[in-house]
Amino acid sequence: MSTAIITGTLVYGALGVVAQVCSRFSKAAMSDKGLTTLLIWLTVACCWLMWVITYMMQLNPLIQPIVAAEE
Repeated sequence: MSTAIITGTLVYGALGVVAQVCSRFSKAAMSDKGLTTLLIWLTVACCWLMWVITYMMQLNPLIQPIVAAEE
């Protein structure tokens, strides 16, 4: 696996941990800790997935479509 993907995954994981720790000090998030935790990690997972799909699509770009000859 590419080191960039591993590094990006670690960065998104660290951002999730930081967001989780910051939510523990928020009075608004104290009312429903379970929902806050779910939303934080779901957001991190969706952002990571969007990033990794975009990154991987740039590894092998489709410059010009190859059209099969019709016989």
